Amino acid sequence: MFEPRKVFVLLATYNGAEFLSDQIQSIQGQTISNWTLLVRDDGSVDNTRDVLEKLAAKDNRIRWIHDTRGGLGAAGNFGELMRVALVEDAEAIFFSDQDDVWLSTKMREQIDVLDKMEELHGRDTPMLVYSDLEVVDRWLQPIHHSFMRYQDLTHEAQSPVQVLLTQNFVTGCATVINRSLLKLAVPLPADVVMHDWWLALCAAVCGQIGYLPNSTLRYRQHESNQIGAQRFLAMMNPSSPRTRRWWKEGGRRLFKSIEQARLLSERIVSREIPCSREALSLLKRFAACAQEGRLRRLWTVSQLGLRRQGVLRQLLLYWRLLVSSRKAATDQGWKH
Repeated sequence: MFEPRKVFVLLATYNGAEFLSDQIQSIQGQTISNWTLLVRDDGSVDNTRDVLEKLAAKDNRIRWIHDTRGGLGAAGNFGELMRVALVEDAEAIFFSDQDDVWLSTKMREQIDVLDKMEELHGRDTPMLVYSDLEVVDRWLQPIHHSFMRYQDLTHEAQSPVQVLLTQNFVTGCATVINRSLLKLAVPLPADVVMHDWWLALCAAVCGQIGYLPNSTLRYRQHESNQIGAQRFLAMMNPSSPRTRRWWKEGGRRLFKSIEQARLLSERIVSREIPCSREALSLLKRFAACAQEGRLRRLWTVSQLGLRRQGVLRQLLLYWRLLVSSRKAATDQGWKH
């Protein structure tokens, strides 16, 4: 098996000083050492930048991107890192949160799987490999040994596109992609829900997704998590601020997932990217339902066989299709 010539780790930071050293030290402790850590800060007001400067001064593999683009948000921050990685000929690209801790074999295990997939399907095929995660608290004490089980998620080996159009099951910090997928995914569109969802959809439609069932990192949970892990049933708790935010943004997420499909289908056609006719047809038909009435939209999604994992998630999808309007999504801050 070959080892990629250029391994990049993309780290997007924002007010992450408290845990940042732990995460970077866990990257430095990997069993492979030929990597570049590319960091971009999104306008932190704590001492994140001081921490980065000190660590970068001691390790020339750590590079800090300085620009004047200001705050881009989590997805935009990773999008800019992906753009730079593409320009610099990255061949295996990892994504790092600022507050986790990687197990020492994470990069090696995931690159081994990526190598095997590329040997089987060719390096020109867009590839993504992701793993499970261990959920821990702010002091790294175990909450659950499996993020996938904690969230009631499963890997979709047979028909990932039919799930990924309306639900993401791939976690960015547990992911590595190859250069072919990077080329397809960049530039990151402004209207994607999140960078990892976009990457997973691109790989499912035009390439391959691999899964490692073992946990390769400790996924730290604390009050400042951008997204975080929470049992799905706990999201039904009306007294939780996170639950109220999740419900309020549901319509926006739905229409942004439809927009993701449109953006990807147009990119595939304009760039003449190889993919199956069935997958491209799914993208186009799902994208078109943004212009349909609510009952017709529900009928379209049902006829296409699109689904979310679990009965409750599926019922919530149908309910959201019936009650959400494009205007409401626009009023929440999304527009095309």
